[in-house]
Amino acid sequence: MDSCRQEGLWATSRKAFVHLTRGRVVDMFDSMHGTDTGEPEPLWKFTITSPNARFGERYEATKEQELEDAVHFLGVNLKSFTFIDLGCGKGRTLLLASGWGFEQIIGVEFAAELAEIARTNLAKMQITNASIIHGDAAEFPFLNTNMIIYLYNPFGPEVMRMVVANLRKSLAKRLYVIYRVPKCAEVFDSCGFLCRLGSPPGRPYIQIWKAMQ
Repeated sequence: MDSCRQEGLWATSRKAFVHLTRGRVVDMFDSMHGTDTGEPEPLWKFTITSPNARFGERYEATKEQELEDAVHFLGVNLKSFTFIDLGCGKGRTLLLASGWGFEQIIGVEFAAELAEIARTNLAKMQITNASIIHGDAAEFPFLNTNMIIYLYNPFGPEVMRMVVANLRKSLAKRLYVIYRVPKCAEVFDSCGFLCRLGSPPGRPYIQIWKAMQ
């Protein structure tokens, strides 16, 4: 943590890269901060009681620069927004977003062990403006505050349609959806209350939607 104090937490994390040590992938963000976020995880390893488990995709960590590019592409004052990661896994995005001035940060994860790992990671980095909800994204009751929703291909269209239906019920005045690897883009395009904004420069695999006024 000394290097973080000297250079700043987020400047330090930009130096993150992945290398091999004795055949094991080591994520340097985790090495620097004592966290466990970098290793991809298949869902079959974990305890999931939701019937939607069969529609889930494995956990993979989001790269810092990708998330930063997508969030700042919106051009909004983050202090008035809640950041919500649906299928947050080990919580890498929450760790990153905690330094960007969001009013509130929430991770939703239906795998009990992943949710606990995410809580441990938040505690290790002494992050107090973020929380983990162990639950199914399909049942998450969205807030009536300004929201930025993040998705990294967490589940298939069966669940995504339920998520969008719940989003429609929200009374949020301002709403954005950032979707990495948008395999269910059609669900958002056809929902009737969101319009596609496009992608951050050079990142066509990230699509962004905005609530229609």
